[in-house]
Order: sequence, then structure tokens, then C-alpha cells
Amino acid sequence: MSETKRQHSYNFGRVFFPDSPKRAIPTEVRLQPLGNHVGNVVKLVRLWNWESDIFEYDRENAIKRVKISAEIHDLGKPQRFAIQSNTEKFKEYIYSFRGHRFLADSKDLWAKTLAIGHHDFSVHDICRDAYTLKKDPQYAEILAREPLAYAIELYILEMCDQIEAELACRVLDDAHQGESRTFMDYTIAKSDTEQDVYYIDSWAFATEWEQDGIELTFQYWSMQPSEENKKLLQECIDKQKENKLGETLDRCVKAWWHSEEGESAKILKRNITLKPYPSTKTSNRNSWTAKSFYDQVAGFSPNLMQEQMFNAIYGDKHPAILLKAPTGSGKTETVLFPALASGYRLFLPLPTRSLLEDQKERIEKYLKTFSTLAINKGREFSLVVDTGSQMYRYIYQNGEEIKRNINPRRHLYKGDVILTTLDKFLYRYFAFGDKQKSFVFPLRIHQDKTLICFDESHSYDEVAFTNFSSLVKSLYEAGRSLVLMTATMPEELSKQLDYLETFDYINHPELNKYHRERDFEWLSNVSRDKENLEDFQNNFTQIILNEWNAKPNRRILAVVETVKDAVEIYKNLKNSLNVVSTDDRFLFLYHGRIADQLRPELYKQIKQRDDLGQPYILVTTSAIEVGCDLNSEVLISEICPPENLIQRAGRCNRKGNIKDAKVILVGDKIQDFANSLDDDGWTNYAEMLVNLTNFDSHQISSCISRSEHIDDYRVVELFSMLHEYVYGADLTCHPIHEKGLVITRSWTPSATLIYKNGDKSPPKVTVPLDRLTQRDDNQFANTHVYERYYDVETTKWSTRDLRFGSAYSKDIVIEMSPNNDGAGMYDGKEEYNYDPELGFVNLPGVFIKLRAKGFEEKLLCQHEDKKVIISYTKALDKEDKQL
Repeated sequence: MSETKRQHSYNFGRVFFPDSPKRAIPTEVRLQPLGNHVGNVVKLVRLWNWESDIFEYDRENAIKRVKISAEIHDLGKPQRFAIQSNTEKFKEYIYSFRGHRFLADSKDLWAKTLAIGHHDFSVHDICRDAYTLKKDPQYAEILAREPLAYAIELYILEMCDQIEAELACRVLDDAHQGESRTFMDYTIAKSDTEQDVYYIDSWAFATEWEQDGIELTFQYWSMQPSEENKKLLQECIDKQKENKLGETLDRCVKAWWHSEEGESAKILKRNITLKPYPSTKTSNRNSWTAKSFYDQVAGFSPNLMQEQMFNAIYGDKHPAILLKAPTGSGKTETVLFPALASGYRLFLPLPTRSLLEDQKERIEKYLKTFSTLAINKGREFSLVVDTGSQMYRYIYQNGEEIKRNINPRRHLYKGDVILTTLDKFLYRYFAFGDKQKSFVFPLRIHQDKTLICFDESHSYDEVAFTNFSSLVKSLYEAGRSLVLMTATMPEELSKQLDYLETFDYINHPELNKYHRERDFEWLSNVSRDKENLEDFQNNFTQIILNEWNAKPNRRILAVVETVKDAVEIYKNLKNSLNVVSTDDRFLFLYHGRIADQLRPELYKQIKQRDDLGQPYILVTTSAIEVGCDLNSEVLISEICPPENLIQRAGRCNRKGNIKDAKVILVGDKIQDFANSLDDDGWTNYAEMLVNLTNFDSHQISSCISRSEHIDDYRVVELFSMLHEYVYGADLTCHPIHEKGLVITRSWTPSATLIYKNGDKSPPKVTVPLDRLTQRDDNQFANTHVYERYYDVETTKWSTRDLRFGSAYSKDIVIEMSPNNDGAGMYDGKEEYNYDPELGFVNLPGVFIKLRAKGFEEKLLCQHEDKKVIISYTKALDKEDKQL
């Protein structure tokens, strides 16, 4: 080929492979002119909805800054263009402009920083950039008015860039690259009825463009590899040099660009129109009432509480509400339905993981129904589940769950509903997680159309309540929409949330139907002492059997305080009832140390029997007392504090359709670790219980009392420092964030306990370290302590032997395995006896607790000839808190 000199270098904005980038010898490569790409991005920026209240901090200049950054953000691409394949065995072609963003330049420092910052969205980069900008007095003033101003503007630049990129992929026939990414806050779909029209959900642009849409032109050069090019590529395959395919195609494309053929290549173009889904247009949005929404989505009418709360949340309101309502009154629907009707992203942080499966099932059902409404035809709705062991994004369309060709575990909070725990929500609030895009979490939490609802808000105490109250106050001060829901929050804790508007339905006559009759009996003659544990377990078993035999085919919920008691009672029942098979089972054991992988399916079986009105006996612990939607006929509970008793009783005659429901309380005193009452409180509680014949939530709730909550000043300070780093760009607090130190519920960190039984996904649970100290009866053979770490060289997670250091910076894993030769003893120790039906009943003792010095706890781990000491911070006792 004869070559001519082009005036410009490789002036490409993006590269497309119409017949798939996975094809080693492509038939065509399409190259989008850089000017076309940049022009489209600038147009999207210009037409953005800048009238939103969020830009009140500096509207006019914000528009200018993002527009300038869009104009310069890709100016370095021509110098850095390359096609690559990047693997020994060819998988697909990719293209790179590595490092091009650092070539962006402007006199406007903020705009230049935005341009350089695009493509990454990490907490480290954003805090560093915001810190740099704050050194300029004019920028410092902007960031004082809106600390997230830089992140908001960077996000708009990246969204416009991503929207343009996804459209370009689809328009220019590279569907592989065109899959929606979770970093994108929007979903794009081609219209089935209008030619060259693409819908975007949600509409982020000015309302004046909703009707006619936004017209965009996509240009490209078409390079079709010559026979000579194909021969060179085939040689790479024949000589088993597939890793050279990328650089070979790169040379071919660049040679074509500088050739006479490339010089004379015509620019081809395709025009499209970007529109909102018809039902999401401002003029077409459904005007919901509580009754119309409940009728269409749930098939029943709202109660008084649900209707009043719908009116308080629906629309563009920004509620800050403390909702007090009895168990079983429909609190989940109370927040979910107005959030869906308003187009809010709903966050539901729950106190425990055990609640998630039940809530997921309910919310999934409603999302599927909502997606079938005529106004939502073709739209996608998604549910994100985000816990320590489970991260997944479920997508629903037209009543069905659908799969996308993207990693569902990398959710980045892209969902209509996010189900999580307080612990994980705190991690995300402080931008821990996906490092490259980690600031997406705090930004999406703080987006305008967000509703954050903390269910079972009474469930937190000590460190957890300190964090919870700090978090709620921070969200309130940031202007976020909040609802806190509780059935039994003590008055002492409610006072600390007095800035919220209280909606109290606890004793409202309209909701009395949710407190149907339940007989009550207190068997205070049954005691539980260390010396007579077997007697207690046998007596408890007999009480269950008496109820089962008195009226067969009943639904019985039996709750005790410890895993060991639950397991022994379950085994007794199994023996007494001659249960030999788990087929069509009616006897269940459920507790927090059943393997993470098994608990969801186990709860699903229980719930299925409950929904069908089939008999069961469920032996459990407090793991199931809060928020689970069960409707048992009999509750048999070990004696517990009044707030726990009300929660447990909420699973008995929950629907008010059982005539002879009863609650039986067993035991003469509350176990110390579970007790929230002082001596006077216990006396009042016991006197009330003695005289009670019908279960009365109002009387029992009058006994709820907690000693005055005193915050651990170190937890408060730690929360403050992390907040200053993430939301205030205070780099002096960066080392705390870098250590990953977030104390969520306790100062005691946890370890993951795994039983290596050969399964691809072996059973595992999470256990606090202080529960793993050595005793005479808890040392087992084949037990090893490791730590997981990120190997920078291989870019993969690996394990190694536990090392010295702070436990907070470690992901500690304890693995136990059976003996290969089947022997019951090894090295003088028993083999760990794991039964998946019973769970991790006994915990291995792998640490020796050393004498504490000051506030530091130390644990010694000794294996063969190796000794390792790890440390963590000791919790404050009452006297320390009062210093």
C-alpha cells in the first residue's frame, strides 16, 4: 500500500467490532471519530437537568465546569490508541487509550481535575482531588456549601460519557460492548415501535426535551481487513502466537489509517433519538393514591397506617419519620410502595442477615407484579442484596427475573431496592468495597431520590446503637429522606431521635386487629442452671410435645437463647417423634450457626409450610424473632426481656386468624448475656407476668427499660474521622480509612469458620474472635488458621498462614476438615463433628487469650511450632464510659 501523511494521529474516540470482538479474524473494524464522540458527550452535558435543586450550590459555574471537562476529557486519546488482546490464549480484542486522561489540560483547575478524574470513581481519588481544590478559596467556598459538589459533577461527566458509549455500541452494532454497566445509573433499550429511537430510564435531562427527545449522530470509519491483514492474523493462530493477535491487528489498523485507502475513507453516520420511557415522562406519570397502588400491586387495601404513610412519603416529599407500629401491621409495604410509586431508590438496612431471605421473597414478589403493570412495560426493576456473604443484583422485567451478561455480584447499589444489614451499609456509607468505583456507594446513598428505611430500629444496642444514631443524624443533616420503624423501641432511645417526626400507631384502634387474642402462661417453675442444663432441655422438650400432642397439626415456634440448647431440644424432639427423614419434614432447627449457604433454603421450607397452613415445629434462637413473617399457633419461649418477647409473639397469630393461639413463657430468670433489665425492672416485669392470662403487648411494653445509653467515645470519634475523610476530604483521616477500621456492632472482630468437606462451596459461618478461645473441650484435629489477602502480582485473593498484627486489618479464616483415613482422633485431638442439619454447634478453640493491657486485647494462635499474636481494641466497661 502506498502511504500518505495524515495531518492528525489516530483520531479515534472508540473502536467497534460489529461481528464480535471474540472473532480472531474480524471482517470489519469501525472507528468513531474523536470529535463525534466528544461532541455527543458535550451535547448530553449541555442538556442535562441543571434545574435540579441539587445544583443550588453553584448552578451556573457547575454547568461551565462540566462542559469544559467534557470538551477536553479525551484530547489525549490519539497519542495513546492501541488495540490489544492481552491474554496468552485469545479471548477477545479490546482497545486502550491508557493514560490519555492525564493529558487533559485547561486553565480552569476544577474542569481539568474533572477531566483527569474521569474513568475512575474511587474514594481515594475523589477525596484527594477535593482536598486539592479546597486549597483555592473560591473552590473551598463551593465545597463548604456542598461537600459532594466535585463528586456530583464528576459523576455527571462520567454518566454522559457512559450513556454516549453505550448508545454508540448499540447503534454501531457492537452489542458485546453495549451491555449496561452497574456503574451506569440508567438503563437503555431500543424501541420496539419507533425506528432509530432508544429509551433511557430514568430521564436525567431537562424536561423540555422529554417530548421530542435528544437527537444524536454517530459517525464512523469502516476498516475492512485486507487479505494481507487476514494472512498476518492467521499466521499468529497457526504459529500458536495468539497473544500477538492484538498488536498485529493494531499495526494493520494504523497502517490502514495512514494509507491512501484510509485517507479517502468516507465518514458514515447513523442518527438516533434518545427519549424517556413514555410512562416516565412528566406529563404521563401515574398519579397514585395509596388505595390504587395497593390494589394494583398487592391486591388488598391499605390500613390507616399504610395510607397515611403513603401520603407522607409519595411524591417529592423528604420525610424524616420515626414510625412506631405493632408487629405484623405491614410496615414493609408501608415504605416499599410509596418508594416504588415515587421512583425512589429504597435502602432497607436490617439488623440481622436472618431477616433478608424473608424480606427478599416479599419484595421480589412485589417488584415482579409492579413490572407487569402496563405503565412499566419493558422497564427493568432490580433488587440488590448486599451482606457480608451475599452480594447479588436481581433484575425483573414484565413479571420475570432476567439475566444480563454482566457480573451480578458487582452491583454498586444499582437497584430500586437495596436489602442490606447495618454493618454492610456502614461499610458502603464510608466507601469501602469496589476500589475503582468505591465512591459510587456514598454518592448513590446521597442522591436526591433516595429513601433510607431502618427496620427494627429497636434492635441495636451498645456500639451498634452509637453507630446507628450517628449514621441517622448524619443522613438527617444531609437532607436525606428517612424512615425508622420499630415496634418496641424503649423511650430512653426514642428521646435520642427527637428530631424525627413521630408517627405512633402502637395502640391505635384501627390496628388492634393485628393483636388478636393469645392466651398467656408463664411456667416459672422451670429453671435453667449450668448444673441442670439437661433437665432444662428435657423439660422444654416435654412442653413442646405436650402442645403438639394436645392438638395435632399445629404450627409451633419454640425459641431459646443458646444454640446448644436449641440443638439438644431439636435432637430430643427428633428422637421422641421418631423423625428419620427430612422428606416432607415438619420438624426444623434454625439458628445463626447453620451454614450461610443452607439458611435461605431452610427458611424457605419453613415459610412454605407456614403459608400453606401446614403443621411444623420450629426450634430456633433469637435469629428468627425479628421481622420474619411467620404465623404460628403456639409460641413457646425461654424467658427473655419484654422487647424480645413482643417481637417473638409477633410471629404467633400474626394474621389474627387463630382462635386458640397461645404464648408460653418458660424459665425463672433471664440469662445474664440476654438481660436488658436492672433489678427493679425485673421485679416489675415478673409481677406483671404473674398476673397476665392474655398476652397484652401494651402491658408488656410498659416494662421495656434500658439503662441510660452512654456512647463509647472512641466509636463516636472513629465515625467522625471516617466521615471527615469521605465527606469532607480531610486527608489527615486517610490512614484510618486505609486500615479499613469500621467498628459496626462490637470492638471484637470476627473470623470465617469453614468446614472443608470437599464441596465446591463448603459450609461456613462468621463468628466473633472471642468465641474462639481455647477450653479443655473445644480443640479439634485438622484445624488451621489463615488470613485472606489480595495478591497484587496475580490480582487475585489468596490465603496464607495467619500473621502478627491488628485483627481489624485481617480477613481471618479458620478451616476444619475431616481426617482422610476416617480416624476419629488425630494428633491426640478429636475430629470436628460437623452435621449440616445441626450446624456449627461447637466452636473450635484456636486462640489463647492473653492478659489485656489497657484497651488492647491480645490473642495467641499457636500451631505446631509457630506462634502468632493478633490484637484488637477492648470494649469500654461502664466506668470507662463515664470518664
